[in-house]
Amino acid sequence: MNEEHQKKDEEVIDFSKIKEVMVRFFKKKQPNQQIHTPEVLSSGAPSSPATYTHGQQRQKKVDDIISVDCSQIKAFAKNHAKWLVPLFCILLAMSVSIYLRTMPLRMPIADDWAENTVTNFYKNQLQSQISEQYPNLPPQNREILVQKEWEKTQQENKEVLDEQISQLANQYRNNFRDDQGTTYLLGIDPYYYYRQTEYVLNNGFPGTRIKDGKVWDDYRLAPLGREGEWNFHHWFGALWHRFLNLFGTFPLMFTFFFVGTIFSALTVLPGFFIGRRLTNNNAGGFFVAMLLAVSAFFVSRTTGESSDTDVYSVFFPVLIAWLFLEALYAKEKKWKWIWMSLAGFSTGVFAFAWTGWWYIATFISITALLGVLLDFVIVGKKKNPEQKKSYASLSLLGLYALTTSFFVSIFTSATQFSRVILGPFQFLRLKAVAVTSYWPNIRTTVAELNVAPLSRVIEQLDGKLLFFLAIVGIVLLALKKNEAGKRTPLNFLIPFFLAMWLIASLYATTKGVRFILQVTPVFAIALGSGLGLVWNYTSRWVSKELKLNRLATGVILFLLLSIVLIQPVKSGYSQAFNSLPSVNDVWYNALTKIKNEAPENVIITSWWDFGHWFKAIANRPVTFDGGTQTSWGAYWVGKSLLTPDEKLTVGIVRMLNCGQNTAFEELDTILNDTPKSIAILNAIVPIDKEKALQILREEGLTAEQTETVLQYTHCDNPPEDIYITSEDMVGKAGVWGHFGSWDFRKAVMHKETRNLDREEAIGHLTSRFNLSPENAAQIYAEIISTDADKWISPWPGYLNGPQECERIAEQEIRCVASVQGGSVAARISLENFNVTLEGNPGMVPDSLVYPTSRGIVEKELDGKKMGVSLILIPNRGEYMFILAHPLQVASMFTKLFYFEGQGLKCFSTFDRIDQGGFKIITWRVDYACQQENN
Repeated sequence: MNEEHQKKDEEVIDFSKIKEVMVRFFKKKQPNQQIHTPEVLSSGAPSSPATYTHGQQRQKKVDDIISVDCSQIKAFAKNHAKWLVPLFCILLAMSVSIYLRTMPLRMPIADDWAENTVTNFYKNQLQSQISEQYPNLPPQNREILVQKEWEKTQQENKEVLDEQISQLANQYRNNFRDDQGTTYLLGIDPYYYYRQTEYVLNNGFPGTRIKDGKVWDDYRLAPLGREGEWNFHHWFGALWHRFLNLFGTFPLMFTFFFVGTIFSALTVLPGFFIGRRLTNNNAGGFFVAMLLAVSAFFVSRTTGESSDTDVYSVFFPVLIAWLFLEALYAKEKKWKWIWMSLAGFSTGVFAFAWTGWWYIATFISITALLGVLLDFVIVGKKKNPEQKKSYASLSLLGLYALTTSFFVSIFTSATQFSRVILGPFQFLRLKAVAVTSYWPNIRTTVAELNVAPLSRVIEQLDGKLLFFLAIVGIVLLALKKNEAGKRTPLNFLIPFFLAMWLIASLYATTKGVRFILQVTPVFAIALGSGLGLVWNYTSRWVSKELKLNRLATGVILFLLLSIVLIQPVKSGYSQAFNSLPSVNDVWYNALTKIKNEAPENVIITSWWDFGHWFKAIANRPVTFDGGTQTSWGAYWVGKSLLTPDEKLTVGIVRMLNCGQNTAFEELDTILNDTPKSIAILNAIVPIDKEKALQILREEGLTAEQTETVLQYTHCDNPPEDIYITSEDMVGKAGVWGHFGSWDFRKAVMHKETRNLDREEAIGHLTSRFNLSPENAAQIYAEIISTDADKWISPWPGYLNGPQECERIAEQEIRCVASVQGGSVAARISLENFNVTLEGNPGMVPDSLVYPTSRGIVEKELDGKKMGVSLILIPNRGEYMFILAHPLQVASMFTKLFYFEGQGLKCFSTFDRIDQGGFKIITWRVDYACQQENN
């Protein structure tokens, strides 16, 4: 920039004008200001006319102070702008990041809820009053009157309404806070790390005990437990908790709430420096930093410790990418090696923090290798005998590989480094079904692993325009020249690195919606860098061509480009505004009762989703949880919920509490036939030990083998069990029902024939499974044309929630349900419990389930089956009904949750909470089945 431009830039902010305004302000006479008369000086002589009055003296001092302050500020700003501007950009982005991610502490959405509740309450009252006063008034006129009266009520009772809204809002907030007023952690998985952090604080290691020299956690996969492991998250959580408690007494749930917030804010730092490095200006750094701060998907995964270690999957890649870029841009070999060594160290810490660490290391390795090849090509074309440049690039690649392998080995294990190469191949098989095992793959039903179409990914990134601009940003980086006006290998390597990162991350979303998070950092870098380059090129061109002040032009263009941030900021704010804890007082109270009243050796059995809550709040071991989503756990617990036989349910629970899946492992080692082993276990666990022994002996097991199996199915004094059925499990019924109805015979068929040609597959099915050629051909056609998950097992769920029936006669009711956009109307006789469908007289539900004094009865209905069954539930002298899959209507979950255990002998109620439409029932399991539930 020439001297003329510099002079103009300095004149944009005219501090002298500011000074004049402030001087005039202080000179302005105030209403109560007094005019002082001349005073006697300290010597006793009267002041001369030339002597200042106090007011004049004070004004001169103000004038001098302003003059000094303005000149000092101007000089300081000019001399230190190089770091003041970046500092301001970073602090602004950090502040926004922290503000969004701590919003659940303030919970402003509760104010909206309260205002809507109060408004609706009074409007409904006004509506009733006006309807009584003007019964014949048209609805639209009535609404106008209601609105007018409501506005009048608001004006006349503003203070009262505000107080009611405030009180109600606090009540809503308190539903998500414990007795100490601490806001619950938002997600499910954070409670695992919360619990591990508690272990570290209390025991000094992340487990309940040391077993054979290893950290062991007895609360997972109970009663066996499993090895615990150190992780950066609970290590830092414990360190942070101890630090905060130097300044006061804070509960762990409060301090742990901020871990994700801290690293989200820290992500802004390397993000800013990446943007500034790629664009050579602070504008690019600011745009990248702000996009990272407000990214809606990133906010959703890090607000109030909502998703455990997800914050590291953004923070560390951004940090490592920055260190890698600095190594590439560095001029001196010493700094290249320092930056690259720091990248290797950070990769090692990343491996300690998150299991998917390998992907950024893979991208860096490929990019560095490509850099080596480019340098060799360039050297070869120049026919330069000195290949120092190529050797330098090669040394960088080797240094990164060496430091990464070293630090990954230190922080995790030596074998982990192989994931840089093997990780992509393992990722491709993430949701494979019936490929390496006959057991179901539970990952196929994890919500965050649902496939995300590209359109949804782009929508999560705030639309097509911003996605297009991000791609433009990568293109601009490829076209960018260095200071000498030339393109270097970096002009190819950097865009290649970002493009590979973006494409691979987009592909990852085909394996699960959660991987949109991996798109976030590279998207922010590409978009922010693009905006920074556009700002740089445009401001220079406009300033040069139109002869405008460069600084003024830059500021105006910066403000115009900042419009692009409006949508991301709105999305991030909306996400934070609507973020609430998943745990509420209903769950907390139910689990706290278990903690306070259940025996210490009790094991909690339920579906895996909330297993971490059970351990952390109820302080009891669990059958399985979100970190131990075992295939056998999914099958056996799903089976226990789906079967109509309560003795089978109790037998499964006892087997799991005796040794998890050890009974199957022992039996299948003998038989080497998975479907047969499963069938035998399902046959022996509901019956007593003597009858089970007889069946095993008939299957050819020796006395010793029989005893080995039985000690894991019918162990002496099994741990007590609390069995939980909750409202959320209704919506998940199709999932746990899918695993509980898993057909192992079909799984074997699929695994053994999926890679065979038609004739070979038919022959194998015919000989191996004793099928006719026709049946074998049909089954093979189904195998190759249907997804394995759908072919092996159905998805039996509930089609609707409980809905009221109307009594149309003394012994007849009419039940209407809305299903998939249509309606089903059923007439049910309360004398013989026959069912007829209106409009379809020849068609009937598969069955009807209803209660009697003897228990729950399922009646098979005669006629053309519709593929759906009906559940009839008594409700205060009347009835409610539910449509469900035939496998689900008489399931143990239906009997326990909807019929609340009526007629069951193996369960007794431990606790029942039904609050705000959310019901949780906890049960004591009686292995002897001696209970009475009327």
